[in-house]
This record gives sequence, structure tokens and C-alpha cells, in this order.
Amino acid sequence: MRNKKNDKLNHPVSIKTKEIRDSGVTLIALIVTIIVLIIIASISIGAISGDKGIIKEANETSSQAQKESIIEKIEADLYTEKVKKGRTMKEQDLKDIINKNDYGTVQEKSGENILVTKDGQYEIKFSEIIGWEK
Repeated sequence: MRNKKNDKLNHPVSIKTKEIRDSGVTLIALIVTIIVLIIIASISIGAISGDKGIIKEANETSSQAQKESIIEKIEADLYTEKVKKGRTMKEQDLKDIINKNDYGTVQEKSGENILVTKDGQYEIKFSEIIGWEK
């Protein structure tokens, strides 16, 4: 019968080699993990802040929603005036509603009237507004 205690004493080189091999595997695993994390981080940063990144798309969507909200308010005011007056709204009525409710200023650009919001952030073509006739 062999004594395990004596085997360890008789083979000190093999035990030391095993310890070095085990610590080497741990170091390699750590390096591979760090490399994978760096790759994932670079992909994530690109997806968030690139030309077609999430942040840019969110800002564009928010801007479009604000513009649509202004258009809907104007259309609601046009409908209210249509009900009050009992007739179809004309371009001059639209201009009057824009001025009366202080949505911005009316300007002519490329042969078409546009609304420039009071903060100057949006230009809305009259053709984008529903509820009036020329």
C-alpha cells in the first residue's frame, strides 16, 4: 500500500509544476475576459454615440414629436374656428390663428408660406397643416 504523504514528498517537482500551470490558466482566463469586455464596451459605445446611434435617433424622434405637437395644436385651433364660423378656413384664417395664438411668425420661402416657431427651432410648411384651403 502506498502512502500518499510519502508520494508528495517524493515528487515535489510535479506538485510545483501543477501549481504553476493552475496559476497560468487563471491568468490566461483573466486576460481573455478583459479582452472580451473591451470588445463589448467598444461595440456598445459605437451603438450609443455613432452617426446612427441611439442618442441621435432619440433626439431626432423627440424633435419630430414636438413639431407634430405644434401642428396638431394649430389644426385643433383651425377646427375650432371652422365650427365657430361655419365655413372652411382659408390661408388668411390660418395666418390669423398663428398670429393670434403666438405660434411664431409666417414667412415665405421658395414660394410657400411657412411657420417659423417663436423659438426658431422649427419651420413648418403650411402644406403640412390640415384643415384649410387655398
